Amino acid sequence: MNQTYTSTGTSNPTYIPNQSTYPPYMNIPGYVPPTTSTPTTPNQTDPQYAENLFTMNHGKKVTVYFSYPDSLEWRDKAFTGIIIAGGRDYLLLKNDQGQTILLWLIYINYATFDEEISY
Repeated sequence: MNQTYTSTGTSNPTYIPNQSTYPPYMNIPGYVPPTTSTPTTPNQTDPQYAENLFTMNHGKKVTVYFSYPDSLEWRDKAFTGIIIAGGRDYLLLKNDQGQTILLWLIYINYATFDEEISY
């Protein structure tokens, strides 16, 4: 407690200079502070975002379904190909005709894989 502090009014102050902010429960006998545990595999704590799944499954065949709300021609479209790369907001596929297709993930609905995936 601050021995030099003097009250300047009848109301209780909300801030007392030099007031300790150290958590008082740390001094309770038997208290064990929480520890961070190391997961056995990194996948247990990493959130699974679409770009991570596509990156981890590089070289696998996938069919991705997209909706383009502002297009009358391409309202709903499916693309099938081998995953070349997956980024934060895009997916690169190589289709059966040898074309490389750049797809923006903002329009994705879902994806289906023809084989077992890593996640």
